[in-house]
Amino acid sequence: MGGFGSGRWYRYGKTTATDDVKQIDIRVLRKWGCLPNDCDFHGTRFCTLSWSRDDQPTGSVSYEITHNSLHLGFRYRRGCEGWEDINQTIRFDRTRCHFGGERIWFLCPHCGARVAVLYAAGTQFLCRHCYKLPYSSQRESYTDRMNRKARKIRKRLGGTNNLFEPIWEKPKGMHWETF
Repeated sequence: MGGFGSGRWYRYGKTTATDDVKQIDIRVLRKWGCLPNDCDFHGTRFCTLSWSRDDQPTGSVSYEITHNSLHLGFRYRRGCEGWEDINQTIRFDRTRCHFGGERIWFLCPHCGARVAVLYAAGTQFLCRHCYKLPYSSQRESYTDRMNRKARKIRKRLGGTNNLFEPIWEKPKGMHWETF
């Protein structure tokens, strides 16, 4: 007990965080106006969602949105094996909002959970719990968390990310004691 290799070894051999994989966020689709709405959505919509890193394309998915589901079509390659065509259907769930209207959620194809974001860490888009993906902040040390919080405060004060640069001006409306 407590020897070499004990502890949380399983996290380091897999995908490290949700930031490292492709994801589909239902809130982004809503913002783009792609989601079905009872008053103005009839039929289907065909679109393409693409990802890039450093201005280089890393993947794309063509999708079709109907009133009750999202149909994905993409190609997947595992290691050096050949390409595999994947077709996946993701159903929607709706919840009523207190002041009218409704909110649309994805239903995870594997566990059926209501989620806002689906991740592609394998051959399908599933929730982060099915892929056992931690958030990036869950892997931070205490020092990293404190540095991130300090940078966030500096940003609100109008400073830079450099923790060693002084902030000379107090933002308008902030009390001197708070500054």
